[in-house]
Amino acid sequence: MELRHLRYFVAVAEELSFSRAAERLNKAQPPLSRQIQDLEYTVGVKLFVRGGKRLDLTPAGHAFLKEARLTLEQSERAIRAARLAAAGTTVLLRVGYMALGLYAEPVLALFREFRTRFPAIQASLTLMPPAAQLAALTSKQIDVGIMHADCAPGDQFAADRIHEEPLDFMFPLGHRLAARDALRLADLAGEPFVMFPRDISPIFYDRLLGAWRSGGFEPSIVRESDSFPTTVMIVASGAGISFAGREIGAGLSANVVIRPAVDFSFRLAADIVRLRNNDSPALAAFDGYVRETMRMAAARR
Repeated sequence: MELRHLRYFVAVAEELSFSRAAERLNKAQPPLSRQIQDLEYTVGVKLFVRGGKRLDLTPAGHAFLKEARLTLEQSERAIRAARLAAAGTTVLLRVGYMALGLYAEPVLALFREFRTRFPAIQASLTLMPPAAQLAALTSKQIDVGIMHADCAPGDQFAADRIHEEPLDFMFPLGHRLAARDALRLADLAGEPFVMFPRDISPIFYDRLLGAWRSGGFEPSIVRESDSFPTTVMIVASGAGISFAGREIGAGLSANVVIRPAVDFSFRLAADIVRLRNNDSPALAAFDGYVRETMRMAAARR
């Protein structure tokens, strides 16, 4: 499937007429009809209802039209970004991130490689909570957000899973529970717990507490922390325990210990999120790069 097939399809879908679409595209009608038939064969479903007085889209055609338009728009933005980069023009990619996301090596690697491949695009990083990222994405104050997984409505935002790992618990060095061979959720009962405020990421907060409660654990939250680095400092000082990703925890302060609970399974994940109707050239280049990276990662699995 090539971009021209999508352009042909969009023209026919908008005109609901092969003859009018052919005129709009300055193309003969029979070859256009054959191209649409080839596209339907490639996709594996009928995109148009033929026969009767007028041409119409099938339900699959309506769904395909939405994505085809987005793909064509993205390709145009990517072309503009490439031309700007070729001209030596510096383009700004504004990124909002939660600290937890940038502790993950896959996220760091993604931005390192992107900087290498697109040296004319500079990433401006701003630490902000997931809820604030969604608002900033909507108002186009940032182009990209790195936040807890599944927190962005799919009708408005595009999201790709960039990192996922088991969620474990974080203790100060020397804590009595850190030496347990088989730590269980029940062992954590009554321990002073450090947690972020719910309004930072309401969906993730409710999901995590719901998982703990399903396992019979109600955290005794005694302090709230505005960021993950602050949480690490509070735990390291001995003022409480908290949670951390298993892989992320391996690179934390030597003054904290990360331990799993054998009767608890929860995946800590981060998404890269973009607003669907943002026409930033820098975002177009980043979006294409992310999708290419995701396809390559999936092919290796």
